[in-house]
Amino acid sequence: MNLSGIIEIVAGIIAAVVAIVIVRAWITVYNKFIYWRNKLEEKFAGIDVIMQRRMDMLPALAQIAKKYSIHEYKTLTDTIKARSIGSKSKSLNERVKAADEIENNFLKIQAVFERYPKVRADALYIKMMGHGNVTNVERKLQQFRLTYNRVVRDYNERVQRFPRSIVAKVHGFKKAEYLTLGNDINQGPQETYNPKELFKD
Repeated sequence: MNLSGIIEIVAGIIAAVVAIVIVRAWITVYNKFIYWRNKLEEKFAGIDVIMQRRMDMLPALAQIAKKYSIHEYKTLTDTIKARSIGSKSKSLNERVKAADEIENNFLKIQAVFERYPKVRADALYIKMMGHGNVTNVERKLQQFRLTYNRVVRDYNERVQRFPRSIVAKVHGFKKAEYLTLGNDINQGPQETYNPKELFKD
């Protein structure tokens, strides 16, 4: 066998080895994206359970608003309607936006109700809002929000960082939305805060 034949064989072996390394690296990165996407879903599932408690309260709040002719009644009914339309079939980012919308509307209506002494004295309102029910839900939501946003931060970093960004683009892994839940910390450019400080344990 002449020298050129040997060079071709060696080049072929090197090319095959490089191809195998690239394919294995690609598969590893892809599987990591699957892991992080599943982790996002898992963390959001906890939020979804708590948001369902909010949703369970909204029809009763809507009835109270209607009873006292409070114009925010329509805001509540719109929120209930929006949540009920195929929420499980929506993408994670759409569900995050829906959760933010529900919580923002809930906080708005809560603030409105605080201006009506008659509402605050209503038996149903006292039953729902009393005994720290709302405070406990809010505390849990904020804990879940911080935990979820930590995962979003790590996931988004992987989506954006080269060369992982190539795998992300090819397989449709997109940046995840931060969850605000009435908290302005993640609204606006993400560069305005220091993630390490925000997410201290």
